[in-house]
Amino acid sequence: MLPRRRNAARFAGVLVASAVVSGGVFASSTAAQADEQIPVTVPTFAADDFIELAAQLPATLREAIERDLGVAPEQYLANAERARAASDAATVLRDRGVDVLGASIDGQDVTINVASEADAAVVEASGARVVVGPLEALESEREVQPARDHKGGYGYAYQVSEPDETGAFDLSRCSVGFSGYDPDGNSRFLTAGHCGVSEETGEQFTYPVHHIELDGPIWGTEDWAAEFPGPDLGEFVPGSFHYGDEHDGGLVDITDPEWTAVPQVAGWGGGAGAPDDASVTIRGPIDAVAGAQACKSGATSGWTCGEVLVPVQSTPVGEQAVTGFIFNACMLGGDSGGSVVVGNYALGVNSGSTHDGRTDCDTWNPAQSPTSDGDFSIGYSLATGQYNALTLLGNEWELAVAVATPVVASPEDGGETGPRPTFTGTVEAARSTHKVRLVIDGEQTYEGAVTDDGAFSVAVTDELAPGEHTYEITASYGNFSRSAAAEGTFTSTEQQVEELAVSSPSDGQTTGNARPSFTGTGQPGATVTLTVGDEVFGEATVGEDGSWTITPSADLPVGERFDATVTQSFEGDSQAVTVAGLGITVPPVTIAEPEDGATVTGDVVFSGTVYPGAELTLAIEGTVTESSERVQTAADEWAGELEIGEDGSWTFTPDEALENGEYTLTASAAVEGGDPELTTSETSVSFTVAGEGDDELPDTGSSNVWMIVVGVALLALGGVAIAVRARRNGTTA
Repeated sequence: MLPRRRNAARFAGVLVASAVVSGGVFASSTAAQADEQIPVTVPTFAADDFIELAAQLPATLREAIERDLGVAPEQYLANAERARAASDAATVLRDRGVDVLGASIDGQDVTINVASEADAAVVEASGARVVVGPLEALESEREVQPARDHKGGYGYAYQVSEPDETGAFDLSRCSVGFSGYDPDGNSRFLTAGHCGVSEETGEQFTYPVHHIELDGPIWGTEDWAAEFPGPDLGEFVPGSFHYGDEHDGGLVDITDPEWTAVPQVAGWGGGAGAPDDASVTIRGPIDAVAGAQACKSGATSGWTCGEVLVPVQSTPVGEQAVTGFIFNACMLGGDSGGSVVVGNYALGVNSGSTHDGRTDCDTWNPAQSPTSDGDFSIGYSLATGQYNALTLLGNEWELAVAVATPVVASPEDGGETGPRPTFTGTVEAARSTHKVRLVIDGEQTYEGAVTDDGAFSVAVTDELAPGEHTYEITASYGNFSRSAAAEGTFTSTEQQVEELAVSSPSDGQTTGNARPSFTGTGQPGATVTLTVGDEVFGEATVGEDGSWTITPSADLPVGERFDATVTQSFEGDSQAVTVAGLGITVPPVTIAEPEDGATVTGDVVFSGTVYPGAELTLAIEGTVTESSERVQTAADEWAGELEIGEDGSWTFTPDEALENGEYTLTASAAVEGGDPELTTSETSVSFTVAGEGDDELPDTGSSNVWMIVVGVALLALGGVAIAVRARRNGTTA
């Protein structure tokens, strides 16, 4: 609400409206915009495609899957990939502004829960069933006890009290969650937060941590205590243990040089065998998806499997509240901190369960749904929801991931290439979170990206000298997880390839066309590709005359400066030219009513268009026609109604008509955070008000000029109109 000012002969009014609606780069996080982007899909996976991988699983783990889940191992792996795809789709949709409340899976059937019908319309193209509303929450009177008692799943033990007069002291034990690294690349593992916090004082333990040597799960025996302290392992990371306030995570440094952490989870022979029998390799993290088949590893009960009942829920664990996923695999005291996996993906760590002090899983009665009676467990998520280990401890810890050695498809080992070859191939089980690194002759280094199906491409941008060269390609995840190197040789031959050139657009050029054509010259028969960042916007073949043209297949970034790269590939030769600082201007603000030069009545409704997501400012000024027949009275407040549609169309309707006179209306638009050169625009129209009636705007009598100032913020995703008002200021200009 801004003041209105008066002087003797003129008036001015200002209307500010924030039209936050879908459209363009600046609203790419909204649901309505998401459906204009590449559709999000959730692919299905056939069990037959996983028979070979299933055969590589430890026999005892296959037995646990069949025993606890009632499915074949290959179906378990197919369902795990479907769960990962559902998890990835939910993450992408959230990044695009869709309010995803959760995802669930039943075999290969995926359901995504969203907050509104508008969100549902975006998700419909994914191939998943869409439900508006939250997932079902667990309702149970059962008490959840912390599984208090050390490769993921190992048991570890530690002193929790000072010795008494007899020299005796209390011990506790827990299980290792997932191996990883500290910021310097040293070994550090994730476990449950309650393992390292005193029940009596709430303070973190500072005693050393020791590995428990086991040849099978502990179950109910206390023999492990007689061997304490056992092999040295490490120490609690100071300040890293958090139990309560929805968290249950902590970190332990592996300080003994005898130990080397690996990205594996102890397999316990698939159930009750030795911990190193049938270990499971960790390929990366996964979000919790309802219905996903999850298996847990812990020092007390070894491997057990079940299903995720609820992906995210706050639940009392002991005396504290922990937010995590609820699943129905058996978990006993001492399993706390152990690993929970979906296939080869890290889901979270064991937090607590309804074990009621039992020492075996024979009487475990798994709950079959969130509303059914039965036993259930809580897992503290690695990455799901607001409260998770990576959010809590991500600055102090990085998950260790096994990265497969790249398989090079091109160029062939020992083969010939042009002077700028492009290396392509695959990395098994890798995703877009991975990277590849190519080193030529041990000196020249090039980076490349990996797609979600594991394919990679690395272009050598420098011209290599003719002759034989060596190469090494490694794949990586995060800062410290690395693959072994794929090595080979190739011969670079002299090749007369026409240089790639871009003739249009030029550096720094701007245009209002979101799909401007790129033109240039190059090697006849070569393939040229247009990219912005990691996204491909089109490709073409260079003609016999050496010319090429690419028209983008989708709108380029609007309202912000960006670099576009054109890459030419020809018989192993690769060249790239970058056009820097390009800009696409947003559509300018317009005034449709009144038209410039028009004569209108005093009850005119202003209308026009503005770029969705822009801030709209209307200013009106003019000279009122004097009338000796008019008796002018005071008015303290003027009101009107502003409406801005999702497509940016706007109208402003004053509640009281304008007086007869000559006016100029100016509309200005700007996008917050955008490049002003690309996102600001202004237009004006002049018009005359001429008409009769009693609805003319009154004046105070002290002048023939008035001013309206109006401030309003409008969220127009739902098309809601908000009243526009101006208040009189008693001072004079």
